[in-house]
Amino acid sequence: QMPRLPGPPYHFITRVSAISGEPLNMRPGAEGTFEYDVPPDAWYFDESGTRSMPFCVLLEAALQPCGWLSVYVGCPLATSEDVYFRNLDGSKMSIALEIRPDSGTLRTHAKVISVTHVSGIMILSYRIECSLGERLVCKLDATFGYFPKEALAAQAGLATTDEQRGRLTIESPL
Repeated sequence: QMPRLPGPPYHFITRVSAISGEPLNMRPGAEGTFEYDVPPDAWYFDESGTRSMPFCVLLEAALQPCGWLSVYVGCPLATSEDVYFRNLDGSKMSIALEIRPDSGTLRTHAKVISVTHVSGIMILSYRIECSLGERLVCKLDATFGYFPKEALAAQAGLATTDEQRGRLTIESPL
């Protein structure tokens, strides 16, 4: 079971423009620059009600390189069983600049900060910065993990209240 990046329209890497660090070594230090050519007529500019890239798209553009780097350092090859790649957190994110239809190319630089492999579970931490040219768009740290199916099956998730379930049936004010 190999991880994969989302397909269109939720794929936000146009190309990998730089990569460094030893491949297939399961150690921190690998890093890369990933570029996303922001289409001026992208669906999300029209669908979001504003001419600014929605947070969910910016977050995906920042985090999708983490999956790519996890394969580069060899995580899927470190086990013989099927594993599933999951986002565990995205903390300390700060946004300094909006992305508009005429912004051009968003560059994401991601670096593997740590790799831990214990009992069939692999945890990777990343440091990420996105920019438009020399202008910083956002910075964040993120953690992802590879988990065997059995580890995910035992996850109960967060409890849901009746009030929260009821919100699903309320008509949107928009």
